[in-house]
Amino acid sequence: MGGGMVGCVAAMYLARRFGRVEVLERDTAVKRAEVHTARSLTVILSARGWRVLDDLGLAERVRALCLPLGGRLAHRPDGSQQYTAYGRHGQRIWSVRRDRLHRLLVSATAATSGVRMHHGIRVQAVDLDGPSVTVDENGRMRRIPCARVIGCDGVHSVVRSALVAAGARQTVRQLSLGYKEIDVSDAEEWRHPRTAFHYWPRGQALFGAFPDIEGGYNGSLFLPLSDGPDNFAGLTSPAVPMLFAERFSDLTARIAGLEEQFRDRPTSAITTTGCDRWHHSDTTVLLGDACHAMTPFMGHGMNCGFEDARVLDECLAAAGDWASALKAYERRRRPDVELIVRISHDHYRTLSRGPHRADRTEAVLDRLSRLLPEPRFDPLYERCAFSHDSYATVLSDARAARHLADSLLAAHGPRLLEGPDETFRAAARALTAVQPHPLQSVPDGGIHARGALPNPLD
Repeated sequence: MGGGMVGCVAAMYLARRFGRVEVLERDTAVKRAEVHTARSLTVILSARGWRVLDDLGLAERVRALCLPLGGRLAHRPDGSQQYTAYGRHGQRIWSVRRDRLHRLLVSATAATSGVRMHHGIRVQAVDLDGPSVTVDENGRMRRIPCARVIGCDGVHSVVRSALVAAGARQTVRQLSLGYKEIDVSDAEEWRHPRTAFHYWPRGQALFGAFPDIEGGYNGSLFLPLSDGPDNFAGLTSPAVPMLFAERFSDLTARIAGLEEQFRDRPTSAITTTGCDRWHHSDTTVLLGDACHAMTPFMGHGMNCGFEDARVLDECLAAAGDWASALKAYERRRRPDVELIVRISHDHYRTLSRGPHRADRTEAVLDRLSRLLPEPRFDPLYERCAFSHDSYATVLSDARAARHLADSLLAAHGPRLLEGPDETFRAAARALTAVQPHPLQSVPDGGIHARGALPNPLD
């Protein structure tokens, strides 16, 4: 169910293992991999996504469409800039146009032995126990029996709705923040012009721009949908140049037809989803945005959906039957994904406030990562993007490291930061020998690990 990027990846994995897979997609545009106007133009590939593409033999073809990014470049209101590397060892994430990647995946899926892609078919209902689906195909209703239903049908998932009707509980939340795509021409004077994500943090107004492989930048303006002094509901096209002159003055000369772009491009909402049950018996399972749509600020939504397909394939290989495999898949993925949804949400604060002077705890964390070269002390963003460790492990270690940093400051005071490396290392080793770091026992440390997601504008 669903011929988007996660649906294509899942279909290729399943066809390789089982043979025949039918992909049902409601949008005829997916056949041509046209851009969906409600989605960001640029997506990010990091280690988890590359692992899947390697599995499927597509990595080199996809890499030819991408640009490597080594960090993000903040453009401050005073005109100064500050570069922050994504990884301490030169690691890179890769930006790619959504339509180009989708087109490649649709082509690869259609060419996979056993896969048949059907476009223009709107699924109306899912019978979990049949299993079967009822579809509307050009106004003609019919029931399609099947062996399994794999729900890759996105935020407004019909498959998830069937699980909810059977007793599952879902959360679907639209944030008060929205965005609008705005193209930016090239800018040779920017430092790291083609190797960085550029962003302009202005509190509740944020502009971000990814370089395009064909030139220029794919930009996004983030504003509240209706709250605050500047919001999409109250902002008219003629007023947009004034907003940019006040908030993003160095951008105005780089955006051709700003008023027209603002008027003609849709305002997109940001919706998050969750569900407390991802599968039904041995017949039905959810992947990707159908069960964990997240905010775009960490760039992990697509990578996480790809990883869902890989983990499901691993569980199917290890289990002797579908029921056991689906239970194992949900057991492995659901707690993990719930945490990256929250991490992604929290990362908005990093972007909206921009680079800032590190407080003492952050300074200790930085020194821990340099002097104790162990994965558990690696920065959270770096480890999410460039490792295959579970998000639960990553967050547990990040929170434990913060707790350790606070404990070091409590025991030794700020002078610890001024002392020699060996003194710092010895003090840290002494505390790590006695401090546990389970996820639930460590204070929050700024990551919203439980409860409903807060408003990112709060």
